[in-house]
Amino acid sequence: SFLFDLKRTDYKGWARGLKKAGYATNPKYPVLLINLIEKHKLYDYDQVKEMPSLTPEPEEYASKPMRKGRKVLVHNRVKYIIVKSGDTYFEIANNLDMMLWQIYKYNDLKRNDHLRPGQVIYLQPKRSKAKKDYEYHIAKRGETMYRISQKYAVKLRSLYKMNRMAEGEQPNPGQRIHLRKPISASSS
Repeated sequence: SFLFDLKRTDYKGWARGLKKAGYATNPKYPVLLINLIEKHKLYDYDQVKEMPSLTPEPEEYASKPMRKGRKVLVHNRVKYIIVKSGDTYFEIANNLDMMLWQIYKYNDLKRNDHLRPGQVIYLQPKRSKAKKDYEYHIAKRGETMYRISQKYAVKLRSLYKMNRMAEGEQPNPGQRIHLRKPISASSS
């Protein structure tokens, strides 16, 4: 089909082409589709961008550094480290006298998840809610509930529950994610 000669990002060409090829039965289809895409700025999703790391600001340093000379930091009264290139889950757990399952559980990770330099790894269970300074977070495009959970040291399950979201659901850009109190029934 001639449609596949168009760029994937040429939404106007695709809208008109679908009508021309007979897939759209409404004569106004191209105009309606183009207006919908432009109204909601859906073309923004055509470009995949790397999200910057959401690293919490350390409130204080824990007293004992890791054997590798790395500092253990604290956020929301939860100790954490920042992953360096070459780190493994086993090495982190071993250096901190922890069990592997603790690293996975405290950070809502699965065994096949890979470590990335700059990633936050909590060494204790995260809290049920954020510090008093943080009532809510405004979600940015591409941000996940997991990343927000790691930024504020709040349990992922608690975030979903507070915000009346299904586990696995992700926030929309501009959505207010409550970090301390559950969203009221009238807000949802």
